[in-house]
Amino acid sequence: MRKVVIASPVATQSGYGHHAREFITNAMELMSEEWDIKLVSMPWGNTPFTYPLPIHWQQAMIGLPLKEQPDVWVQITVPNEFQPVGKYNIGVTAGTEGDTCPKEWIESINRMNTVVVPSEFTKQVFEDTAKQHGLTITCKLQVVSEYFRKSVYSTETESAQNPTQILPSLNDIPESWCFLSVGHWLSGVLGEDRKNISGLLYTFFDAYKNKKNAPALILKTSGATYSVSDRFDIENKINQVQDLFESHRLPNVYIVHGDLTDTEMNALYNHPKVKAMLSFTKAEGFGRPLLEFSTTGKPIIAPHYSGQKDFLHEDYVCRLAGGLTPIHKTAQNQFLIDGAKWFTVNPKHAIKMMKDVQKNYKKWLELGKRQRYYVNQNFEKQHVQETQYKALFETIAKDLQAIPQQMELKLPKLNLPKLQKVGE
Repeated sequence: MRKVVIASPVATQSGYGHHAREFITNAMELMSEEWDIKLVSMPWGNTPFTYPLPIHWQQAMIGLPLKEQPDVWVQITVPNEFQPVGKYNIGVTAGTEGDTCPKEWIESINRMNTVVVPSEFTKQVFEDTAKQHGLTITCKLQVVSEYFRKSVYSTETESAQNPTQILPSLNDIPESWCFLSVGHWLSGVLGEDRKNISGLLYTFFDAYKNKKNAPALILKTSGATYSVSDRFDIENKINQVQDLFESHRLPNVYIVHGDLTDTEMNALYNHPKVKAMLSFTKAEGFGRPLLEFSTTGKPIIAPHYSGQKDFLHEDYVCRLAGGLTPIHKTAQNQFLIDGAKWFTVNPKHAIKMMKDVQKNYKKWLELGKRQRYYVNQNFEKQHVQETQYKALFETIAKDLQAIPQQMELKLPKLNLPKLQKVGE
């Protein structure tokens, strides 16, 4: 069997953690007869190591440094951390959310034999960056989508059927019509954080200020952690946006802060007070919450740009107009670089569409149901496994044929004659 080591933030509550668990699941389900898989648990920023892992995954954990070179090394992280540790090396990454990435990342992905990305957007960013700098991508660059599981995200699950029991605190919200927005509130001045939570809040307040019977906004968000101080920081940020409207009467915002399980997230998506998903995200490597919410059949109001384009059908969602703008200095980092751009929603168009979804809800609900059918057919686990993961592992298996495999030496059993003892 091939010795395979997968290093990833598998135990963390992060987007990369979710992606890692999907890759490991498919590797174990599809390749267990050919691969002896070991896992290395890595950190991801300040996100907690709280995801409950199966016992057999825990038993497969090993520490660093490795005692021997693996046949296959899989590293699930950002490209600048890629290291060719194995005889055959696979990188799995969501890349960057800007429309161009650091030049050095092309060299980083070229250290690997195959690089797996979750969306056509991420693949295009690598290709455009290489072209911009006159570089050549030498690794195999393959798109394998993230997915959802019907056993968890579906209107037919127990959590979807009884969301008011699973999340009883939401039952106290007096408004019967709520938008839901999900995403981390990251660095950046007003309107410039990557998920654009601040811009969404400002636009929401502007749309419904001084309005009678205004809808509410349920905001599932946090910063780097789920600590008490982090919640206070989120509340302070909301207050700062509210202060921009001085004496106006503003619609209500309800914060959902903390580490929710998949079951609780499905209950949140399906709660009867939640009527539509609202996202102003500037860019996504994939955009998992938008995919998960698609399974409710409720309307989605979001930009049709970047990673979510792969699974948000342009005819079935409420697309927000806008355009590419430079990444603000307050949001830049080693991944979101100076000179790169991302999408900024046109707030006037967003207000128009938010109100239209409310006014013509039956029309948008019908389109939401078509979006649900679309993702059920194309982005559920079984379909992605059968069409994309199998193709990936078949390609890798062909490449591995050129790499000698260490075989266990099995000597034949010798049939020696029975010898008499001296003196018999």
